[in-house]
Amino acid sequence: MVTTMKLPPLAVGVHPSNRDGCGVNPSDVHELIDNISGVGWVDSKVNGIAVEVEDSHRNFNQQICLAAAGALGTVDSMALKAVTLCGSHTNYALRLIVQEVAHEGGALTQDGKLSLSLVQKHDQAFYKAATTGITFKVLNKEVARQWPDLLPMIQQYGNASLQKQEHELQMLCRLHALYVAQHAKGGAVSFAEIKRKALQSRPPCAAAVPALYSFVLKASGGSTGELLKETERFVRQRCSSARSLGADLWEVLAHEPKGFASSGSLALFRHAMVKLAYSSKKMGKAECKKMFSQDIKRDVVTADALMNELRSLARHHADPSTPQVFIAQGLTDQMLASFAIKLRLPDEKLYESFDEICHDFVLVLRHMTGQPVPSRWEAGLKEEEKAKVKESDSQASLRELKEDGTFKDPAKVLAEMGFPVGSHIRRKSDKTEAVITEVVEDNVKVSIDGGFFKVNIKDIMNGMWATFTPRPEREVLQDLAQYATSQSWNYEASLTAAKITLELEDLSKKYKQDQWHALELQLKPGKVLQVVQPIQKHKLILAPTTSKVMFKWEGVPAAGVKVETDWEDACSFFLLADSKLPGDDEPEDPKDCSFCPYFSVEKTSKEDESNMEVFWAHGRDSTLRFPLLRNTRKLETGERLMIWQEKVSQAVEPLAAASPAKRPAPEGGRAKKRSK
Repeated sequence: MVTTMKLPPLAVGVHPSNRDGCGVNPSDVHELIDNISGVGWVDSKVNGIAVEVEDSHRNFNQQICLAAAGALGTVDSMALKAVTLCGSHTNYALRLIVQEVAHEGGALTQDGKLSLSLVQKHDQAFYKAATTGITFKVLNKEVARQWPDLLPMIQQYGNASLQKQEHELQMLCRLHALYVAQHAKGGAVSFAEIKRKALQSRPPCAAAVPALYSFVLKASGGSTGELLKETERFVRQRCSSARSLGADLWEVLAHEPKGFASSGSLALFRHAMVKLAYSSKKMGKAECKKMFSQDIKRDVVTADALMNELRSLARHHADPSTPQVFIAQGLTDQMLASFAIKLRLPDEKLYESFDEICHDFVLVLRHMTGQPVPSRWEAGLKEEEKAKVKESDSQASLRELKEDGTFKDPAKVLAEMGFPVGSHIRRKSDKTEAVITEVVEDNVKVSIDGGFFKVNIKDIMNGMWATFTPRPEREVLQDLAQYATSQSWNYEASLTAAKITLELEDLSKKYKQDQWHALELQLKPGKVLQVVQPIQKHKLILAPTTSKVMFKWEGVPAAGVKVETDWEDACSFFLLADSKLPGDDEPEDPKDCSFCPYFSVEKTSKEDESNMEVFWAHGRDSTLRFPLLRNTRKLETGERLMIWQEKVSQAVEPLAAASPAKRPAPEGGRAKKRSK
């Protein structure tokens, strides 16, 4: 049932079960080539396991290469003899060398492409493996047909025993497949059983499995798992499998706070955040939590709806599975998400509205399809932005091709894409800066620190380089008095915050703390501020004394007491509690502690329970007014300090009747018996 044979790389593809349907990662394959080039090729380190190819496998391999947009070379599906379960990345590394695919840097590269002759000079064993192939244990396809569960077991064994361990997105796909399979059998789905099967290969992301499972249930896209596949494909093309988000970040991405259920699952937005997290190291736990902030909830919901609308537009005018449209769609998702959470990514265009982002996607669709794709967002653009769009549309022209499919005038094509001769460009991978001096056939001649180098034109078209505006060597600011710190808005707001602190000091002295001896703070089982001696009406006055004075130009903090100032709507000032109580075990110096009873008064929705009220007061500065608290009646021993706050009731939709209303019982008969 198993045959050992040596197969040339181009005769070997990838089985659909490989890495739970994820296939090979282009970034990992190119990284593997550099690693082997550094340490040398060793035949005994290769553990190749494959299965005889079937017709259903051929299309899968074509799609993998098409999705990689050239990074995995090409495949002749009819030339395939076997498809791999283990050793897939190694075999693909050999395929790329044989096909001399574009590759960045390294000792095996010439003119931006892998060179078979350089491999021969550098490592004879590596060259022999690329030309003659490696040895595989090839499983008979009849065995695969009779025992289909055997193939996933083999690939999981390979993941557990080799250096390329399972990625988090691979685990997402596996959890989804296990859930669908168990659900199809009927009955309740057991997470414990799914977790046991998912962790048989000992993946490094075991701690994140509960959060990953929750993410699958909320945002996989249903039983087909289309959204999972889309995100995995996007990340695989643009990110190494060594990049991991971790359990804490996945818990945030799968979180569903109160108040967001009415907005839907926000599945597309969640996946956009996953793409952002893998693509940018600036995306941490704090940035991901922003998507659940009430301040930007409306923007998050808007961005999610726009992602769905743009997908419908792409399906109507193009094939969204094509690499160019697929990448454009994924990048647009990232931009919509980053704009919604107010995160600015380096080397990305700075947008001022959702309309600009969506209209740019439409422009990309127009150039890719040659169709007049309508854009409802164009009306929302500013006049100067419309002028830029009109100018770029007028410069677009029909691209003439040679017989071999390359551009007749590559310089013109680059200029249309925003890379004219003379423009400054920066490589995204290592921030290398250069100037385009000339375009010669498939290469771009660039100047770097006085020297001249070649860059493959496809690298620029595939987004590996970006234009930028260089800073002048010497930049001078004149009339510095106009930029003085004392004239800035932030400085003036800081002065107001300082005045607030001084006013609080005056208020605390005016309304003395002589009644505090009649209060006590219960710490356990819950914090309760209560009275231990009777206090007469209006004799207990509490000021919000604190060292934390915060000002915000927009938005409202989660907790805080607002101070009335003459800044009106421009800037708001808030007082935050800064309580620090003595420890339970070791006594602390009172100077190290801080407590203000004002912030511990309980809130109640029942007016008859309330015994405190708000009144406004100011000190020497009449432009500042503070909300103080005082008791509305005599307080007796044992009472808790409470203040009334109106309860905001949420609108509830009436339930629709599931069946017609019952007819009333007729007079007499059974009705009389029931009444008796």
